[in-house]
Amino acid sequence: MTEKNADLELMKNAYGLLYEIENSLRSYIHRKMEDYYGIHWYEVAPRKEYNRPPSRTFDSLNFSDYSSYFAIYPKAFKKIPRKFLTLLHQLYPIRNKIAHNHLLTHKEFGLLEENVAFLVNFMQSNL
Repeated sequence: MTEKNADLELMKNAYGLLYEIENSLRSYIHRKMEDYYGIHWYEVAPRKEYNRPPSRTFDSLNFSDYSSYFAIYPKAFKKIPRKFLTLLHQLYPIRNKIAHNHLLTHKEFGLLEENVAFLVNFMQSNL
């Protein structure tokens, strides 16, 4: 395999991991918020906690917006360990490199694999 093909495979795999973590986060947050605030959580939670309507639709949020839910709505996410948040935040620069088509180093790809595996496992185990 040529170096160019190896880079392409690495980035395809990286995008797949990014897709997995973003969609897993979205589903996990949706489920936890629904469990705590009810089926109309997206309208109810901001009004109940901050006396204001939501500023954007849930589906239009960015990767970093999803992680802010853990701080904004701590009652819905009581069992989130610090390690979860630390590993999630480590993914921000890697996510940006993938989104802007910058080649990851092998070290960054390894970190992405490890963090995604832990985060997805945690979310699946804590629904």
